Amino acid sequence: MKHYFLFLIAWLSLSLSVAHAQHHAFSGRVTDTQRQPLVGVRVLLSRGDSLMAACLTDAKGRFALSDLPADTFRLQMIFPGFTTIEETCPLTRDLHTTFVMNEEMTGRLDEVTVTASASGVVRRTATGEVFRLSDSARASGDPYRALREIPRLAVNESLQTVSMIDGSQLLVLIDGRMVNSGITPIDPKDIETVELIDAVGARYVQMGVRHILNIRLKKKRDPYLFFEAATRHDIPRRHSFGVVYFEVGNPKASLYGRAVAEGTHHDDSRIDSRQSDVRYLKTYNGQTRSNDGSLIGELLFKWSMSPRDYWALHAYGWKKHKTSESNGQGELRMNTPGAFTYEGYDKNDAYVLTSSLYYLHDFSDRRRFEATLDYNRNSDTDKGDRREVYVAPHPFITDYSYDNRRTSAGLNADYSATWGEASSLNLGTTLRGVSDRVEKFSYPPVPVFRHREWNGYVYASFSSRLGRLYYMASAGLEAIRLTAGDATNAYLKPRISTSSTLNLGAGHSTRLSYTLTNRAPSIGQLNPYSTSTDPLVITRGNPTLQPEQWHNIALSHTYGRGGLYLMPAVYVDLASDLIQAHAYNDVSHFVRTYRNAGRYATLSAGGMIQYRFKDNRGSAYISAYHIENYFEGLSPRRSLSLGAGAWYTWGRWYVGGDISYRNYTYTPFSRTRQLTPEYSQVQVNYNFTKDFYIALALPYFIGRLATETNTRAGSYSAYFRQEMISQSFRPWVLLRYTIRRNVKSKIRLDNVVHSREEGISL
Repeated sequence: MKHYFLFLIAWLSLSLSVAHAQHHAFSGRVTDTQRQPLVGVRVLLSRGDSLMAACLTDAKGRFALSDLPADTFRLQMIFPGFTTIEETCPLTRDLHTTFVMNEEMTGRLDEVTVTASASGVVRRTATGEVFRLSDSARASGDPYRALREIPRLAVNESLQTVSMIDGSQLLVLIDGRMVNSGITPIDPKDIETVELIDAVGARYVQMGVRHILNIRLKKKRDPYLFFEAATRHDIPRRHSFGVVYFEVGNPKASLYGRAVAEGTHHDDSRIDSRQSDVRYLKTYNGQTRSNDGSLIGELLFKWSMSPRDYWALHAYGWKKHKTSESNGQGELRMNTPGAFTYEGYDKNDAYVLTSSLYYLHDFSDRRRFEATLDYNRNSDTDKGDRREVYVAPHPFITDYSYDNRRTSAGLNADYSATWGEASSLNLGTTLRGVSDRVEKFSYPPVPVFRHREWNGYVYASFSSRLGRLYYMASAGLEAIRLTAGDATNAYLKPRISTSSTLNLGAGHSTRLSYTLTNRAPSIGQLNPYSTSTDPLVITRGNPTLQPEQWHNIALSHTYGRGGLYLMPAVYVDLASDLIQAHAYNDVSHFVRTYRNAGRYATLSAGGMIQYRFKDNRGSAYISAYHIENYFEGLSPRRSLSLGAGAWYTWGRWYVGGDISYRNYTYTPFSRTRQLTPEYSQVQVNYNFTKDFYIALALPYFIGRLATETNTRAGSYSAYFRQEMISQSFRPWVLLRYTIRRNVKSKIRLDNVVHSREEGISL
């Protein structure tokens, strides 16, 4: 909008001041170094402090300015991703010329300009969008604070979390490379572009990734230092954590580290339940109290062996201890009603240890090879008991003790190349092996459950353009062999990802994408032995399960102009051989297990609208989606997902809040109703300095987190209501302090490896 006012002012000025003067025309064409036209280049002519004329290049890169007085002007040609042209332009006659603009960066995907926004421009690619931060965001001193202005991202700078507005998680890349906690050490002044990828290539499809946040940085030099410390506490005491980050080094070598201590004290919840079958009716209510603590340690050493060779060595450790106690009372009606009480205790200890070695070789600025070797060990031990005391003299006691262990290793080799303005190629392979061991020590004894998985995967991706159409095609072939107990399965499964984006001009673009992927069953779904502590319920896996096959189709339209961002979309998910929760009655128990249950489909239609204020001062958004679940043989199950949020800064203050709510979620035999929003929080920050601030937040301000679930399978029915008592009106306070010195000299290679393991657990 600002540019249109400038154009109007310039036109009026020219009309009044040069009505009787000699007039000339200035026209021409703007291309890149490949002689391809550049669409949407801003051409500005100014004299002194006054803008005299302005226009944008058309689809063929042409521009034309007329009715210009004879004078000497200052010419500017501005286009994102290209070096700005600035020169003196003496105009004494009609002038027609061709200008060539040079790219600022190499190795990027081809991009389409779709809007001019408060942060510069938003560019649409074949797979996503590319954003540039505003000057105020770059100067904010905090990368999370800067990322708040990116549309569709939900960013909490105090907790240092980034996700999609719809709640889905992101894989974070730095300069196209996988990272672990790679955002925190970044100075926003060093961010070149921020890319949000929705149509991921086959390399990431195999990892189950749906969205990617790729942050590209400027090259750096000289020694530098980064240090950050933060602590957060609930009031009254519940959840607390403390964290320290550091990074120190020079262009040849650096060391990054992170240490985290986190704990939850007296996390209370309350339940009400009812179970019934033809033989009984069981009702009870009770409460559970949990306590947990965890430690994380991480080191990453980076070494630039030569101008084109880089190494990184990564080590990561995580340890967690959790206990929970439950008790309650109820009534069991069989032939006659009888009161009962129950008590339960559980202790869980888990750890993850992982190491990775990364190598990168740049053949040129546009061709690179990278390889990652990782090795992981982790363990999860779970011990506890559940005691139910009835009128009869002998209580029903269930003791359980499990020791779960996993070892895994993997190798990935990847080659990528870009050429011209619009073409890129990616080739790679991944090899991976997993060994799981689940041992039960409690009665009744069962054999040790062993699970083995061997995986080989090759993939290729290509992207380019045809005029206004930008496209990406990617495919992979995966060979998997699974052994679960005595059952063995082997299969070949394809993966496909395609995307096409059409630039319609005037801020509009449309994308259609398709993904074919496969999801192997988890160890908990394969374990054939019951893990239930309820005497009336058996919960076990199915070792004969096959992988699911998923088809994902997405159609979206994007409009962006000024600070307004609008994205309506339709998503269709189709599944075959779906791994579904399955339940049935045997003679004396209700059995919960899994099966490949034919077909399943989900339709989601809706969109989001977001408005961003100038200079990263604030943003507001609303999203809404209608969702339909189609289970085979059942009528459609419908739900509504809503989200809204806003934040604003002035001076040293920040105020923001978010709400997300989905009324129902489904399985084939159950429906869960969300009684209160799954997430709601308001937050206020005060910055003592750019590097030191305090945050005060109030989570779940709308109401205590609560759900209720209704289950029905044959003659069996159940009702379960849970209230998270501690996840309610309970504020938290956080302090964070950051030191950055000589960050412009940081080593080019950022945090390029991360743990592949989140731990093994039933």
